[in-house]
Amino acid sequence: MELQTRLQEDMKTALKAGQKDRLSVIRMLLSDVKNVDLMPGKPTPEQVIEAYGKKLKKSIEEYERLGRPIEAEKLRGELAVVEGYLPQRASTEDTAKLVDEFLAAASFTEKHFGQAMGQFMKKYGQQVEAGLANKLLKEKLAGK
Repeated sequence: MELQTRLQEDMKTALKAGQKDRLSVIRMLLSDVKNVDLMPGKPTPEQVIEAYGKKLKKSIEEYERLGRPIEAEKLRGELAVVEGYLPQRASTEDTAKLVDEFLAAASFTEKHFGQAMGQFMKKYGQQVEAGLANKLLKEKLAGK
């Protein structure tokens, strides 16, 4: 099912169920997905939702840093809804296995981290969390 159609169906369900918080997040996502054509760079709907999720994560961190747990918890609820529309990412263990396999097939040194990261993300970018992959790749190259 196309993402926009799924959002519209979920919006109707949330409306009927009276889930106001979920409904507001879905409406925001649906608005962003509908406006993809107007955005520079023409991102995919999944990229738009991922960007919204990143904004929420940064806001949560900021609220926690400022000592405002109530607002952070509200944003965590929104983030849970957003993550339901994102493709599943590999776990930490699975990402570590992918990094090990990638490095076993190629001969990169610590000096070639940038090239290694670029090739790894080109190959596995949709499957893994970029920050986690970056950390694991640095550790593995430093240990070689």
